[in-house]
Amino acid sequence: MDIPKDQISTLLDHGFSTSAQFLGSFLISSSSANAETNPHVKAENLVLFGDTLLRDKEYRRAIHMYKQALEYHRIGPKQTSASTRSSLSTSNRSSSPNSFNVSAVNENEVKFKIASCHSLLNDNKTALLEMEGIPSKVRTLQMNLLMGKLYRNTRHSRAAIACYRECLRNCFYVMEAIIALAELGVTAKNVISLIPQTPNRGNRGSYDHLDSTRWLQVSLR
Repeated sequence: MDIPKDQISTLLDHGFSTSAQFLGSFLISSSSANAETNPHVKAENLVLFGDTLLRDKEYRRAIHMYKQALEYHRIGPKQTSASTRSSLSTSNRSSSPNSFNVSAVNENEVKFKIASCHSLLNDNKTALLEMEGIPSKVRTLQMNLLMGKLYRNTRHSRAAIACYRECLRNCFYVMEAIIALAELGVTAKNVISLIPQTPNRGNRGSYDHLDSTRWLQVSLR
C-alpha cells in the first residue's frame, strides 16, 4: 500500500492526528517489510509516525519511534562504497527521491522532540540530558525556551537565566522568557538591557528605545 507522506503531514497540520497515525502505521509497516528501503527513508517515516504519536499525546511510543529513526539516520552515512553502488543499481526500482543516502531528518530536531516528550512525561533530567546533546550554536528559540524550563525545574537557576536571555536575544517579544526571568529575580532594568537599539540620527534612538520598552515596564510591575 503506497502511503503519500504529504497526506499524513496535511492531516497533522489540520489536527486530524488519529487519521494521520492510522496512515502512519501503514507507512511504517510497508517500509519495514521492504528490505531494499533506504535507512534514511525509514528514518523519515519513523519521524513522521513519531510526530503523529506526539500529537496524540502518546509520548512513550513517540520517543521509541524517534530513537529508532536516529538509529536508521546514523546508518546511512556509514555505508560502504559497495553498498552505495548496490543502491544505485536498484534505484530504478525505488520510488523514493531519497534513495541516494540523502536524509531529510534533522538529528537535532529529533533530539528536541524526544526531549519534549520526556518533559511532558515530567522526566526533566532525561529531557535535559537529551537537550544538552544539541550544540549550543544550533539551538533554536524553541530549544532554548525548553532548556530554560528544564534547568528551572531541576533548580539550575543560573543556567535557566542564561537560556531565557538567549531566547530574548533571538526575539525580544517571547513573554514566556520575560516572565520566567522576572520570576527568577532578574530585574526589569536587566531584562530591558537585552533590547537591541537601532542607531538613529541625533538622540532620537534613545527616545525610540524608551518608547519601545514602556509595554515591558508595565508588564513587569
